[in-house]
Amino acid sequence: MMAEELSIGRLAETKPPLEDQSRRLWDLVAGFETGQIFLTAFELGIFNLLKEAKTAEKIAGELKTHPKATEKLLDVLVSIGALDRKGSLYLTAPNMSPFLVEGEPYFARYLKFSLESREKLLNLKAALKEGPAAEGEKHEHQYDRESIDWIARGTMLGRLQTTLKLVREIPEFKSARKLIDLGGGHGLFGIGFAQENPHLEVVIFDQPGVAEIASDYIERYGVGERVKAMSGDYTKDDIGSGYDIAFEACSFGGNADQARSFYENVARSLNDGGLFISQTFTINDDRRSPLRNLVWDLKEEISKDGHMHLKTNSEIFRTLREAGLVEEKVIDMSSDLSMPMRLVVARKGAE
Repeated sequence: MMAEELSIGRLAETKPPLEDQSRRLWDLVAGFETGQIFLTAFELGIFNLLKEAKTAEKIAGELKTHPKATEKLLDVLVSIGALDRKGSLYLTAPNMSPFLVEGEPYFARYLKFSLESREKLLNLKAALKEGPAAEGEKHEHQYDRESIDWIARGTMLGRLQTTLKLVREIPEFKSARKLIDLGGGHGLFGIGFAQENPHLEVVIFDQPGVAEIASDYIERYGVGERVKAMSGDYTKDDIGSGYDIAFEACSFGGNADQARSFYENVARSLNDGGLFISQTFTINDDRRSPLRNLVWDLKEEISKDGHMHLKTNSEIFRTLREAGLVEEKVIDMSSDLSMPMRLVVARKGAE
């Protein structure tokens, strides 16, 4: 604005020439700064060290860090709720401790992936200039009993309950008599479906080793008469037939060709008119949201790690149609969860 454009009237009553975006811009920058501080504290093991209350001087001595800078970092962590402080003593906040202290049942293992993402985003300018990596790092996920139990505990923090309540309201669920839970892992989704529909028979399908763990959960919940575990590769092995509903919750992470093979196998297993319900992460067709999914999509593009092959809703439904599964609807679960998840529902057409 030029000086001659400034109002010469009563300044206290002057209407701002446009809406100030400074707070929004500062929030964007502050989000990066706060995230850096939090991840640095996580990387240093501060939350583990503060399982018991200590002074900033004590922590600095254990970490061999600058005392005053360490104290100021701890104050930021208090402000964001990761730490508590009483007098000069700092302590990992009791409500955060189950997630931030390594070895606790709900320890947020996924934060270690965030450390990797931080490095990629710090080098984002170079990636944009030079192009994506030719091939990213490949991560082998270990699905042993400890990992499956950890996943089960996390699922019980709300995602399981919300999913069961949404699916039980789908009219076809009430009349369904046979359901397969693909990549069911611990089996809690399939077990929950059996509890919500007393006439439903359920198959929990997962890779060898994991299906045996699901059998233990089935026994624990006393639903063995109607819920069984089965093992194999659901992208190519025979998964059975005559299902009214096939359900999958965030277990499939393959590329386009693998997705087509998986969906075709699902279609073969369903009765005509049967439903395929996939709990997954998608991007809206206008590619404006969800923000977290768009960020994941960018990270995947520049790293080529193959963690997540995110698609828009329309892109997923296009692949489903090619496999014989017709678009039904998308149910957004984001308002009830910490993650922007959806239930993608498709129906097998009559052959």
